Amino acid sequence: MVEMPDGHAPQPAPEPVSPVEEYKQLEPLINEPLKAGSSYFLVNQRWYMEWLQWVGAPSVQSPQMRPADPPLEGDDFPLLGSISASQESTSTTRRTRQRTGSWTKDRPGQIDNTALLEEGSASKIKRSLDEHNDYRIIPEGAWDLLFGWYGGGPPIKRRAITRPSGSVQVELYGINLKVYRSTDLQGSPYEHNESKSSTIGQLKATLCADLGLDESKVRIWDYFNEKLFALLESHLDDTLESQRINVEGNFILLQEQLPDGTWENLDDAQTTPDPYAATSSTGGYGLSSSSYYNTSADVATVGQPIQKGVVGLQNLGNTCFMNSSLQCLSNIPQLREFFLEGKYKENLNRNAHKTEGKLAESFANLLEVMWKPNTTKVAPRNFKWQVGQFAEQFSGYGQQDSMELIEYVLDGLKEDCNEIHGRKPYIELKEADGRPDEEVAAEALHAYHARSKSKVDDLFVGLFKSVVRCPDPECGRTSVTFDPFLSAKLSLSSSAEQRQMALDMVVVREGDAEGANQFQQVTVKVNKEASVKELIEVAAEKVGAGLKAANCILVEVWNGKVYKWFEESTSVDTIRSEDKLLLSEVPDARPFFKSGEQRWGPPSALNSPDEDMGPALASSVSHSLSHLRLKSDGLTPEMDLPGYIYIYIHPACILDDPSSSSTSSFGVVLHHRKSSASHYVSYIGVPLLMTISKDATVQMLYKQVEQNLKRLYDLDVAVDWKIFRDNNKYSYINDDPQLDRESDQRLQPVNKESRLQFVIEWQDNDLPETLLQEPWSSKCSATADEVDLTHLLQMFVQEEKLSSEDAWYCNRCKEHKEALKKLEFHHCPPVLVLQLKRFQYTRWSRERLDNAVAFPLENLDLTPYCTASSRKTSKVTPVYDLAAVSKHIGSLSGGHYVAFSRSSIDGEWYHFDDSTVRGCTEEEVASDKVGAYVLFYIRRDHRPELFDSKVAD
Repeated sequence: MVEMPDGHAPQPAPEPVSPVEEYKQLEPLINEPLKAGSSYFLVNQRWYMEWLQWVGAPSVQSPQMRPADPPLEGDDFPLLGSISASQESTSTTRRTRQRTGSWTKDRPGQIDNTALLEEGSASKIKRSLDEHNDYRIIPEGAWDLLFGWYGGGPPIKRRAITRPSGSVQVELYGINLKVYRSTDLQGSPYEHNESKSSTIGQLKATLCADLGLDESKVRIWDYFNEKLFALLESHLDDTLESQRINVEGNFILLQEQLPDGTWENLDDAQTTPDPYAATSSTGGYGLSSSSYYNTSADVATVGQPIQKGVVGLQNLGNTCFMNSSLQCLSNIPQLREFFLEGKYKENLNRNAHKTEGKLAESFANLLEVMWKPNTTKVAPRNFKWQVGQFAEQFSGYGQQDSMELIEYVLDGLKEDCNEIHGRKPYIELKEADGRPDEEVAAEALHAYHARSKSKVDDLFVGLFKSVVRCPDPECGRTSVTFDPFLSAKLSLSSSAEQRQMALDMVVVREGDAEGANQFQQVTVKVNKEASVKELIEVAAEKVGAGLKAANCILVEVWNGKVYKWFEESTSVDTIRSEDKLLLSEVPDARPFFKSGEQRWGPPSALNSPDEDMGPALASSVSHSLSHLRLKSDGLTPEMDLPGYIYIYIHPACILDDPSSSSTSSFGVVLHHRKSSASHYVSYIGVPLLMTISKDATVQMLYKQVEQNLKRLYDLDVAVDWKIFRDNNKYSYINDDPQLDRESDQRLQPVNKESRLQFVIEWQDNDLPETLLQEPWSSKCSATADEVDLTHLLQMFVQEEKLSSEDAWYCNRCKEHKEALKKLEFHHCPPVLVLQLKRFQYTRWSRERLDNAVAFPLENLDLTPYCTASSRKTSKVTPVYDLAAVSKHIGSLSGGHYVAFSRSSIDGEWYHFDDSTVRGCTEEEVASDKVGAYVLFYIRRDHRPELFDSKVAD
């Protein structure tokens, strides 16, 4: 089985270690390669990122750890950072960013993996999760250490398996199977989760043991769609995956032997007539009494379709992306006919890398099933299995990108049908150097066809003209090349707009400031390279009414609690658009800082160098760090990470610590929750941030909180609420001590912290309505104006400046430059694939863009976006009509794919939603401007004849 809820849970270690030591112990474990058969654990990505920032891991590029860029000069602040070991000399040493007070130096609380799990399950993870965005996979040894230090959970344990290709992969889900017994076909099936790498024999043995059956008196069947599909007794040594048992919820039948030692004829036991059939490269329709179905087959439902080829595709477990892609490709007439008529076999390339011609065969077999006159639905289980063998990202049951599958399938079909077999020639392309476009383009196309030539190339591959200019006017170098393309990827905004990001935040004012009696939601636009400090400044300016950025604190709220404190130097591109941001105004922001000692501990905790080193460094911090010479033999062993030299700064050397005793207040964070008898509680509303005197008592805390509650929630009568200590920002367990409203006891910080956390607990009947109305529930970001597809094409061919990440090497300047680049269409293919770039990914976040794009169903003319030379010489006018659309609905993590396709049989439009198909109007297709993702256009000279009745010449 894949799910391993019995994952051991070691007892938390009694003594914590320093952050540097934590990282030092885990780094070699995390960097080990995957090993088949070994156990691995999933960790919530949010928690994991907090831990990486806590230990100062280089991978998170913490602004407090990385070298300053550009180097800082003459900064009088002491440093606690890292220097590259290769930059040790006085001439090359770089200053590092200062480590003084910080918002984010909280030690993470308990590991919390609940967000990864299905509701009510302790081990079954959600299907919509994405690695590196939702979770991280760590080896068992790393989990043991983290759990020992932090506790929490629940543990989510999985095992690494070897894929057919030989690679190793951590199997997250396995296959959920539903098992019938032949003696109880009318009862509910037994549900079982099994690794797809298990053999049929192992599955049979496990099921018989679970159900108390004698394995020698049982036969196991593939009972796909609750119909007899294949007897598996001759395949006991084969894996489930190799037998195409790769469908989520696949049915299995255990046939029990009769008392007389014979086997019942199960054909007569079918509860309903069997409308299912299978086909393969050798088979057709019908049920063979001797062999039943070919297991290496796509399974069809027989009936009367709306129109030939207008068939549903069964969802095999998060395969809507595949179904949407296949419906679009199936309705490109020239591509379909090439495979249905068997022409692909003439040049079938058995030497194709990985696919060996098998992808083309499985695609042709699937089309054959889909286009039989009596097919109404197909389960493409063989095609999915084949694709998963060649591209492991498509082998599981996670949601994928339809465009990625489309490009993979087209690339694979090109190679499988490639007329060029064997070793391909290497041809070095020459730049134009003033030669005519037609000469250079023909040369590029000839070189491409010398390596790749097929019907798929003829239909889908075009040529871009690429012009790159060095930005240095003294250089003047220009590179002109012609590059093949399979699709054109259109940005939904200009380069300048792409450098901007809009973030929604809730603003809470202090005291009697204007708007202090309400939560104000604002949208702030900043450059993606801006810092959080700049974000706060822009937000304060937008709110106005005397709001000062210096008195503002920005935090992220998650599940009703303050989850993250943003450092002012952090880049805003680490913030996701869906994050719940809270900007609170306070009289004094200093108490909310954490000192270096609060994070790293007192000198003894780190086995610091001799205390005399402090004054020595203190006398030097007024000079540039480049004048300091550091000796590696003076380093603390715990801090000796490879490639880094760490400078220990004695607390006595801190010249300006904003969290020092110079401030007379505590920073206070109060969360809200309902009163509950349950051991676990849920938090509600907007956390309250305020400051209070260090001399304050519990009674004074109650009074100050009451004033703020009256101001924010308009409480004019006494209500029943209490304050509790909140000792763990991650904990949702109801075990906090209550504070006595009348107590004269002074507030006591935990571990010398200047930041205190409390919980306000409300009785149900006293809950203010506004507390339950979460202000983040509706985004206030302005929806982008609708744009026309032609506008996106115009932006596509405009000259743009390359980013530093995409810098171009100028062989005249002998260095990389942020050059100017311009693309134009030169050869427009018969089938034009346009991707609207709705999904944006960064190192820190991912986002779906909901920009509305109006696209034509007819008469898309690419002439304005083509090179001047092609407009003069081309014999075909590049005018296109829409043939299919892959559409994405919903959010990035929980979205769904469907398709619109136009039939070449009757010229009508149809809507495909997995197994469900229906006719639709042109207006419905054109109106879906937010969902449209991949557009397939057919050039006029290749359009089907039956399109003529719908399209005027």
